[in-house]
Amino acid sequence: MKKTALLGFALMFLFSCNKKDDVNDGIKQGTGKVWLSGGLAYCAEQIHLDNGDTLIVSIEEIISFNTDDSVKVKYKELGINAFCTPFIDCEIIEIKKLNK
Repeated sequence: MKKTALLGFALMFLFSCNKKDDVNDGIKQGTGKVWLSGGLAYCAEQIHLDNGDTLIVSIEEIISFNTDDSVKVKYKELGINAFCTPFIDCEIIEIKKLNK
């Protein structure tokens, strides 16, 4: 009986450790245009994605871009912005300017 319980515990441990941890879990990507309002208000820096979503980003993440720059962005959604619904708060993982 002890051997069976020990074997069951070992198998459970083996399978639980064998789960694949996906590093890209929850990371999305898209293309769109940068929009900078020039103001200090909430939602002043945005990326308008081609799929219709609007991402709210921090100025530090897009300071090197200009309004209307086309970009390809990888991001992780943090939730709906409390001040500018239905816009999406996000963390930029990677952003690149697209050549026109």
